[in-house]
Amino acid sequence: MLDESVYRERISKIQSFLESTGSDFAFLTPSPNFQYLAGFKYDMRERLLALIIKKGENPHIIVPAFEMTDHASHTWIGDLLPWAEDEDPYSVVAGLVGHKSGGHSVLVDANTPLGVFWALENAMGAFHKVASISSMIESMRITKSVSEIELMKQAGHIINDAVLKAFQEAEIGMTELEVQETVHKEIRRQGATPTFAAVQFGENSALPHAAPGNRALKKGDVVLMDCGCELNGYNTDMTRVGVAGTPTEEIKAVYSTVLRAQETAIEKVVAGMTCGTADGIARRIIDDAGFGDYFTHRLGHGIGLEVHEQPYVVRGNSQELKSGMCHSIEPGIYLEGKFGIRIEDLVCIRDYKPELLTFMPRDLIQIGPQ
Repeated sequence: MLDESVYRERISKIQSFLESTGSDFAFLTPSPNFQYLAGFKYDMRERLLALIIKKGENPHIIVPAFEMTDHASHTWIGDLLPWAEDEDPYSVVAGLVGHKSGGHSVLVDANTPLGVFWALENAMGAFHKVASISSMIESMRITKSVSEIELMKQAGHIINDAVLKAFQEAEIGMTELEVQETVHKEIRRQGATPTFAAVQFGENSALPHAAPGNRALKKGDVVLMDCGCELNGYNTDMTRVGVAGTPTEEIKAVYSTVLRAQETAIEKVVAGMTCGTADGIARRIIDDAGFGDYFTHRLGHGIGLEVHEQPYVVRGNSQELKSGMCHSIEPGIYLEGKFGIRIEDLVCIRDYKPELLTFMPRDLIQIGPQ
């Protein structure tokens, strides 16, 4: 968790939003938005666990009674309301917010399961008004604080070490899954949680999001590693490329183009620029080199509590980048049946030049002897 004062400030903003919208309470089930306010991550299960925020009161968490001690140790929120196995948890919610003639006006997170919403509505009677609170919370989440950025930097150093170790230990004959396990072990050794490790050899590297399998490493293969981990709730994401042996002239030419596109974008993306304009900086370089048809995805995605979140740095997106927003810069060229090259780093937007949140050198890595 971050400092309790951070969460209290966030709750205060939610309560002001309740006031300005004439809403009685906000209701959130486990999700990244729930995590942003309650301070802990939890996978939604069949038993109700929900955050209730009312005006002028401390927030409450409705929690299964037998899980109460565990949840209390993971959140800054002190008001936990337990419900027993033979009790209707939605009646507990109704008792907390009370009866209101004409029905309550409620703000609900878009991640709330439909069945949960129906059960809540059934317990409380018809609502006067229902609206989403998600966009409001996401507008808060999109700009990161100093403490959030520091956690992402720490995670960035861990993923650097894990990817570098995997490249150093990769050998001819090893499978993609075996190299992936090297990444995961190093992440765990350093106290973080692996989130993904896309390890792709040879022709598989031309498939931008292919899952690793039993494809064995051969001499001459391009090796693409797109890996991430989570530290205290915050994520990192980085992609590096190597070659088993000596790279061909074609591999070197494609790599050089992607590297130039990425480094130019890192140099030029600044606060005040639109996401679409930022995408265009890298895309023009790849287009001019004749590979425009092979850059098949956006330049980048936001990152924080989720690996993919706003802002999305893509053609046509007029959203303005602002200081404190964090996102990837990851141009790629994919030649199906042959190989693919993608180089990815994370940046935090600043007024003059982005601040890097990943730190590994961008050289084309040589695996084994030439």
